Amino acid sequence: MKRLGLFLTLLLLITTACGNSNKSMLEEQGVVEGPSTKATQSAPISQDAAPAATESSVDDMLASSDLASGDPALIRGRDWKLTQVTDPAVTIIEYADFQCPGCAGFAPVLHELAAAYPDDVQVVFRYFPLTSIHPNAHKSAEAAEAAGAQGKFWEYHDLLFERQAKWSPLDAAAARDFFIGLAGELGLDVDRFTAELDNGTYADYVSSLEREAINLGLPGTPSAIVNGRPVPGEGLPRDLETWGNFINEEKAMKDLASRQYKTAPEMIINMDARYLAHVEMASGKTFTIELLPKSAPQTVNSFVFLARNGWFDNVTFHRVIPGFVAQTGDPSGTGRGGPGYYIPNEIDKSLSHNAKGVVAMANAGPNTNGSQWYITYGDVSQLDGSYTIFGKVIEGMDIVEGITPRDPQRNPNAPAGDLISTITIEEILP
Repeated sequence: MKRLGLFLTLLLLITTACGNSNKSMLEEQGVVEGPSTKATQSAPISQDAAPAATESSVDDMLASSDLASGDPALIRGRDWKLTQVTDPAVTIIEYADFQCPGCAGFAPVLHELAAAYPDDVQVVFRYFPLTSIHPNAHKSAEAAEAAGAQGKFWEYHDLLFERQAKWSPLDAAAARDFFIGLAGELGLDVDRFTAELDNGTYADYVSSLEREAINLGLPGTPSAIVNGRPVPGEGLPRDLETWGNFINEEKAMKDLASRQYKTAPEMIINMDARYLAHVEMASGKTFTIELLPKSAPQTVNSFVFLARNGWFDNVTFHRVIPGFVAQTGDPSGTGRGGPGYYIPNEIDKSLSHNAKGVVAMANAGPNTNGSQWYITYGDVSQLDGSYTIFGKVIEGMDIVEGITPRDPQRNPNAPAGDLISTITIEEILP
């Protein structure tokens, strides 16, 4: 989102990050790759979140646990949430170090994302002090936690990053005084703040998050868990455009979930009948596919079921590669969507991808066929044996060949895909 649905090339990576990684967020998330190597489709990642804590409940929250515990991919009661989003499409759980320059540069990006997508993006902050290279990182995290105990975590968080250059080079004693000064500037109870800082009230909690980040394999900061997937270091985009593309895809996947089915349909087709699928494009042009129920009965049955229930209505050809295939069948338009169930491969060895107009299912591996399908533009018989062939274009191949080429995996600015208006199933009884 793997795939990482989406595997767009990052336009700009975080600079001066503390630690090294060459994996992008989008490479971790993944999208459907075409059948050239594998035609993949991945279901959206469910994101369970604990209720957000309000500032008025800060004391109860802090008392809930002295150490980080539980699934790190889930929001916890003690987490610091930038916004209170009830049902986010994207949850970003950041692990950061207040003494890290890259974290200071990334913080404004998260603020902008939260402001731009107030109903869709939840930003969470967790400590990951890199104590081996940043001597003041751990104490600054303790200071932020002490400020949070008085309802001023995010204000203190912002000041630490904004003035990082002033306190970062200080020795421990001077840094302590600086942290106390920030507390006074924010109007906190300085005596309470100082006592908690000096007593190490939050030291164990900060250390537990440090250990958690290390156990997750996060190599540096800033790193994050994005919709349940760890994204190390420089894999986090810094530009809003890349984030926007990702967020819109996650929103589309979230919307699709409400339309998905829990199980594959029962057999509804007549095995003795002939089935034609008339694909009407938004342009008004139509091409016709003859389905092959005797070669792929479960696949044809699923296709007929989905078509009759409007699954393919207003769905785009999201991946179109001249000389290879035109791929469609995902209502989310991301290349990651499916109907919520899988059907097995049905390989008829008498059929081949050796000509244009062959219709077959995309998949993420054996027996993971859903609703995505493709039409060949030529001899791609290297795909034989891996993908279920369930039809052939018998009329209007010129229309198929005129579908707008696009490959968003290689070109994030690809033109909009051509839309299917609807698919009408014609049953011809013997």
